[in-house]
Amino acid sequence: MRILAWCHLDRDFASGRDEAERAFDRLAEAGIDTLLPFAYGHGSCWYDSALPGVEKEDRLGPVIEMAHARQVEVHPVLLPLARVVPLPEEDHERFSFQSGQPGGNPCDGRPCASWQENRDNGIAIVQDILARHPVDGIHLDAIRYTDTGQSLKWPCRCEACRANYREHMGKEILTAEDLTNPGISHKFLAFRGANIRGLMERMVEIVKGRKLPLSLAARANYFGSALVEGQDWAQWSRKGWLDFICPMNYSTDRETHRERLAAQMPLLEGTIPVYDGIGRKSSAGTMDARMMIRQIEDARELGVEGITIFHFTALEDEDFRELKALKARVG
Repeated sequence: MRILAWCHLDRDFASGRDEAERAFDRLAEAGIDTLLPFAYGHGSCWYDSALPGVEKEDRLGPVIEMAHARQVEVHPVLLPLARVVPLPEEDHERFSFQSGQPGGNPCDGRPCASWQENRDNGIAIVQDILARHPVDGIHLDAIRYTDTGQSLKWPCRCEACRANYREHMGKEILTAEDLTNPGISHKFLAFRGANIRGLMERMVEIVKGRKLPLSLAARANYFGSALVEGQDWAQWSRKGWLDFICPMNYSTDRETHRERLAAQMPLLEGTIPVYDGIGRKSSAGTMDARMMIRQIEDARELGVEGITIFHFTALEDEDFRELKALKARVG
């Protein structure tokens, strides 16, 4: 069984080299064989970026060095629509999700994937990382529209979305009532899916062109959020675009976790390895080490080939002991 862990370079392994080395000794001893580090965010880069105008500090390079010394792989997490190079204020507003919600913020700052400029941003980042660091793969997160909480009730009204509505539905503004029409809903989801699929195809070409594995932190609710956002991870897996998938099944409730994973496995039918995403500490809450192990055992019963823990910082002494014991039992 493989054990992976998401981690954050802005806070993990940041307390000096000696402490970082000790942390790597512990994770390797516990059987964690792959790290998935978030390498940038909020306009800052934690890798040796060549992109212009970027505040950077290379924490990825030393992490790769320490990991490789222990035969641990490093697959940086890439959020294709998250900005690294800051935009001028007017472009930031223009390229962002524009809500029609009464009394709401018309521009909440989330980039809208309908803009080619935003999709090109992700391509620039993956090319930058691959050119600067000897990574073992690329792990995608949030390769999707990021407005699911509002998209079916308050569809985006940015210029790019309005142009798509006009082309496909013959009107520039959509409402929640419009989206109860099956034909309009189909067209709405189709153009969004096409935009994300096109971005995904470019990612596949670049990463697979380097003969590196490409993986995904997948939305847990396939029909309720993933497809609405254009993230058709089941189809991408069947096409061979992904080498493994990590469904983000974070829950402190054991039965909820089982139900989510049980619904996902038939969609993939063994096409690629599934490394179940388990939230040791997440927005869904915090569980203890024993509950984490119980969820891992449940995941193994459902047929996964490994697990991915969110996140490394949350792991304590007991977690490392339990993981080491589990690895000794199951291999």
